[in-house]
Amino acid sequence: MKIAIPTNGGGRNDTVAPVFARAPAFYIAEVDENGNVISEKVIQNGAAMAGGGAGPMAVQTLINEGVDTIIAPQVGPNALSAIQAAGIKLYQVAPGTPVEEAIKAVTGGTAREFTVSAPAPVPPTAPATAPVAPATPTPAYGPYPAPAYPPYPAYGFGWGRGWGRGRGFGRGWGRGRGWGARLGYCPWTGQPSRRTWLARFFGWW
Repeated sequence: MKIAIPTNGGGRNDTVAPVFARAPAFYIAEVDENGNVISEKVIQNGAAMAGGGAGPMAVQTLINEGVDTIIAPQVGPNALSAIQAAGIKLYQVAPGTPVEEAIKAVTGGTAREFTVSAPAPVPPTAPATAPVAPATPTPAYGPYPAPAYPPYPAYGFGWGRGWGRGRGFGRGWGRGRGWGARLGYCPWTGQPSRRTWLARFFGWW
């Protein structure tokens, strides 16, 4: 068994730190079946001053050391997830416990092992009321009734009566002699006849 314990910076003569991921150091001891310490060492916790993610960083440091058991008073949720994912056993002791006593409590079976129990499945319950069918959505537009058209066609023929007024001009041609010549106008051109001048001066027609 290879145990890691967060300490305040010392070794076996130190006490368990109140926190895990922010502890100043870790005491790592290899213990046999009888609880005797075979080897030990103290490593500084590089995650103690980390801005974030200190829990997973501290767990990764212990994984690199080959630790399979951790003794700590409490761990954060991120560190706990990393510990469980790595398959490391976690034991809880009170903060300030001497490191040597904490090791004896784990090897003697008096320390409490932290385990996560799976939540009991909740049986499905029937709905209190019958499901209500969704209402049919109302269309945004319409439907509107079709307009009533007359039975006769919209376009056809009809009879009417109208009045017209016009004005025309005409000019005719003819040959004749009449009173116009007597009066001094030419019957062909309608202009004053030169004969009137002759008659006036010479007195003949």
